Amino acid sequence: MVMTHYMELLSLHQPWFLILFMLVPMVLAETILAAGVISLIDGDARSARWDSLSHAASLILGVFFIFAAGYIVISYMPTIQWRGPIDYIAVWSYVLAIIPAVLLILFELGVVCKNADVEKRLKRHTLLMILFIFFTHMAMVFGMADPQLAGYVPPQQTMNMQMNMQNGQMNHDMSNQPMDHQHMHHQMNDQQMNNQQNMNMNQQSSDANK
Repeated sequence: MVMTHYMELLSLHQPWFLILFMLVPMVLAETILAAGVISLIDGDARSARWDSLSHAASLILGVFFIFAAGYIVISYMPTIQWRGPIDYIAVWSYVLAIIPAVLLILFELGVVCKNADVEKRLKRHTLLMILFIFFTHMAMVFGMADPQLAGYVPPQQTMNMQMNMQNGQMNHDMSNQPMDHQHMHHQMNDQQMNNQQNMNMNQQSSDANK
């Protein structure tokens, strides 16, 4: 199986890139959604507290994701060789999540939808979060797929590396097999010797009785 560059990015500098590019955005997005739901359930009595949490988390998410997507576009993309459509979709889906992230910042700062009522603001805020989660989950789904499913053919060097890894595993398995056969053969020899000794003892006992 060949990994997408999205998965390779997450595997770099373990566990830090996994935390930065997956865990942090997902925790912030789920915090925003949870705060919105709880705010609706609580009603006007305690909604201000949850609205403040949603506001702060939205700003942090937007700013953080601008830096994350910027790193991928500026520092990571120029160093990779694309691995077919699945690889494109995985990486670019993640990068395109910057659109709802930027709109989320503008929304929270009052640059857009400034004069909208509470219901419209809630709907548009929810829509932006749905778009963000849609793009990031698209990246995860396609990122875990094998690029070869969409026709990608790995270069010969990559194929040789994979074949060497497979051959190494096969050699490891085969190296264990002779040890197992040798152990079984040793046990069979011991059993035969024990049987021979028992036969000799029985023969001696029979001769002594005579």
